Amino acid sequence: MQVRQLEYLVKIVECGSITQAAQELYISQPSLTKSVRQLEQEYGTQLLIRKSRGVELTGEGKNFVHYARGVLTAAQALDRNFIRKQGSQRSRLFLATQQLDFVYNMVLRLYGENESRKVHYNVVEADRNEVTRLVLDGAVDLGLLVRSSADAKMFLWHKEARRLDMQLIERAGIYACVGPSSPYCERSEISFSEAEICPHVGLDMEAQAKENLYFDNQLNHYNTRQIVFFNTVSACESFLLHTDALAYVSKWTLGCFKDSRIHKLRVKVDEKEPMRYNDLLWIKRAGEPLNATEEQFLKHVYEYFGKERTECPENIQ
Repeated sequence: MQVRQLEYLVKIVECGSITQAAQELYISQPSLTKSVRQLEQEYGTQLLIRKSRGVELTGEGKNFVHYARGVLTAAQALDRNFIRKQGSQRSRLFLATQQLDFVYNMVLRLYGENESRKVHYNVVEADRNEVTRLVLDGAVDLGLLVRSSADAKMFLWHKEARRLDMQLIERAGIYACVGPSSPYCERSEISFSEAEICPHVGLDMEAQAKENLYFDNQLNHYNTRQIVFFNTVSACESFLLHTDALAYVSKWTLGCFKDSRIHKLRVKVDEKEPMRYNDLLWIKRAGEPLNATEEQFLKHVYEYFGKERTECPENIQ
């Protein structure tokens, strides 16, 4: 049993719905359902009855929640009396991140949990190269970025990797966004060979990545004869809405495109081609430990994806 599992259960009871509780906790519904199931398995009893319009507690569940509230009250008292005494080093989140759709909710959740104590926040959105540079230079303490399966032998990483600890959060396939003028706007999936004949939008790409496209187009599947670069999702979105262009994006950027006319496609790998994927990573300066606020933030990030940090490799360099 973990305190967060009790927090989740109490929130479900307060909301009367797993779906609403997941929204308020900023985690996925499957992750929340998994947490309740783990509690039920650990204590050998059913806590909730699922109904068409929500959930309700079983008899044993009502008794369980009574004790759970007591545990949470005690845990909150520990936090009030001891965490605030740990010093200012443990009370800041200085974060650099690419544009990722879950980050805002994670920061908001962290802020809500720490509203009663002084925590200093500095959140910077930048391209991947700048995220890395801000971490290495000490301007921020923690970075979030996406690295593709092709990047291990490219530009920045072979020079800087030894100065960074890079740890995996999630691995996913490649996606694309198109507007209503695209011939693929009604599709749910597209191949790289189909995608590469479209005009392209390059999103959030540093100079080294742009240069790489021109000497290794066979690998990247970009149409370098027709490509426009933008460094923000809003600019990319506007362009896609008025052209038949296509933008490759990561799974964790899809939600940043808010306009309902933007269509999102999974990009499948053609037969006999190597697998292509993206890794979502967090990075810190090598050998530097996480402070308590960073640990809290990353705990929420892993929970959002339904993972424990122990499920992921310690270091993927």
